[in-house]
Amino acid sequence: MLIVSDNPVSRIGFASLLDSVPRVVVAGGAPADRAPAAVRDHAPDVVLLDASPPHPGAVGGLVRAAAAVRIVVVTATQDPHVLVQVLAAGAHGCLTYGHFEPADLADVLVAAGRGESSLSPPVVTALVRWLHDGPRRRVPAWPGHGLTAREAEILDLIAAGLTNRQIARRLVIAEKTVKNHAHQIYRRLGATGREHAIARWRELRPVSAGGGADIP
Repeated sequence: MLIVSDNPVSRIGFASLLDSVPRVVVAGGAPADRAPAAVRDHAPDVVLLDASPPHPGAVGGLVRAAAAVRIVVVTATQDPHVLVQVLAAGAHGCLTYGHFEPADLADVLVAAGRGESSLSPPVVTALVRWLHDGPRRRVPAWPGHGLTAREAEILDLIAAGLTNRQIARRLVIAEKTVKNHAHQIYRRLGATGREHAIARWRELRPVSAGGGADIP
């Protein structure tokens, strides 16, 4: 298995923890921006992705690197929107800090290697809520303003204050790709730059009654 985390201390900690588990062999670790290459190099059965908050783009990047890899996400977030989107992007398991013990993590990773899924209670709650609210969900009209889904995703992160480098790491893409998308976003929105694009984002982005974008 491969451990993916932007925090080197976390990578070392997880590796040390799992070293005593006979059913788990840690092939290595990598930060998020190097994870797809590491997946291709090591060809692990399972990837442990430690991220708070996790981003669907990071999960999708790992899936694209190796379609057969099983991804288990460990995170501190309990945001139902984020958790559901991470599962939709291809995660096979999702554990939230405070809701599992070290032995549970080992069991989940072994189960993932068998193709089984495991979810912490908050993730189950988020998924059930999402299923119950299904008839009221709608696809955001945001891309309808001329942006592609990827451009909308990147503009969300720009508006959240992330730099191009941080966005590249979050989405597991090249920084140059982020810059190209940003220029295309400015052109489509008629914005003169980053701040103008953020202002346009605040004017145009659809929100639900709860104040946030509906889950696509």
